[in-house]
Amino acid sequence: MSIVLVPGGGTVREELVAVKVDHPLGSTDEDNPSVVYPINVGYVINDKDLEFKPVIDDQRVYLVGVDVAVDEYSGVLIAVARRRDDSGTVWVVAPENILYTKQQIEEMIHFREQYYDSFIEMVDEEMWDAYDANENKLGFEVRRSMAKSLPEGVYHIVVMVYTVTKTGKVLTTQRSRNKTNSLKWEVTGGSIISGETPRTGAVRELLEETGIRKSPEDLIELYKYTDDTRHCIYYGYLNICDDEQHIKLQQGETMDYMYMPYEEFLDFIMSERFIPSEQRRFKLHSEHIVKQIKQACMLQ
Repeated sequence: MSIVLVPGGGTVREELVAVKVDHPLGSTDEDNPSVVYPINVGYVINDKDLEFKPVIDDQRVYLVGVDVAVDEYSGVLIAVARRRDDSGTVWVVAPENILYTKQQIEEMIHFREQYYDSFIEMVDEEMWDAYDANENKLGFEVRRSMAKSLPEGVYHIVVMVYTVTKTGKVLTTQRSRNKTNSLKWEVTGGSIISGETPRTGAVRELLEETGIRKSPEDLIELYKYTDDTRHCIYYGYLNICDDEQHIKLQQGETMDYMYMPYEEFLDFIMSERFIPSEQRRFKLHSEHIVKQIKQACMLQ
């Protein structure tokens, strides 16, 4: 069993943390009824079934990435909220395989941490290979929490996957309530992690977010786009399926899905319901994306 350092002192084993929720999502604060909890909040369960004990008794927990009110939950410790003006710390626990940036965590727990001089320390953070604008590796890695603050000349790679049936229906998924651009619709996508190529990262994201298993060579490249403002190199891919597959939603990432005829999708992707960032890339590459979909699906 590996050991994970808890920032500021103490260790826990890299295993699931059992949480008892005493302030479920949607509940009100007993001291301030105007405050509605946007996430589940509770404490670490300290019993015989837990192989490690919390750093302190009654260790408080923010449970992120769970879109419904729960009584108990087991997840992974991803960060610690520390307070400069208070001796208490609060663990941030999420479902397995769900990762958030430091900024996303700050936004989700702001409803409570705004009353403290607090900061976030990440635990066991996802790492990305660093590239220059021409996609040459720079020889070092960057942390996921640096996504909004990469230095000049440093980029990371993001992949987007358009899944379309042979009858021309496009898969879209709805973002979790706890994510930025919550409840917006999108195509499958995310950052590739250290050691991955754009194609291997794309098939991993596809499997994690939808349950669809494909090989890297199955994907058809739609576009490559470098965004100097976001420090991102984007790859868009087309994934063709024989028919509508049942989608396995990724807790904390997606909460619903639908297939729609590509003619309707062309209007939908430009609506307020769709995530703005992919709208912009679609506008730049729409002619080629539509052409590839038509060719692959033999549509008129």
